[in-house]
Amino acid sequence: MPRGVDVPCLDQHKAWDWTPGDKFKAGDNVSAGDILGFVFENDLFAEHRIMVPPKIYGKIKEVMPRGQYAVN
Repeated sequence: MPRGVDVPCLDQHKAWDWTPGDKFKAGDNVSAGDILGFVFENDLFAEHRIMVPPKIYGKIKEVMPRGQYAVN
C-alpha cells in the first residue's frame, strides 16, 4: 500500500470472492506466513493474500471451495 493511503477496514458482513490456493489440502501442516488463498478486495488490492497469522501453526481441517464468504 502506498504511503499516505487511507483504506477503511474490511466490511465484516460483505460476501467476498474467495479463491483457494492450490498448495494446501485438508491434513496439510501450515505455519505463519503460508498463503491459503486470495480475495479480490478492490482495484488497489486486486489479489489480497489470505495468510496464516504470525505465531500460528496447525493442520488444515477443510479447504473451502471457490465462492463468496463473509470475513467470519
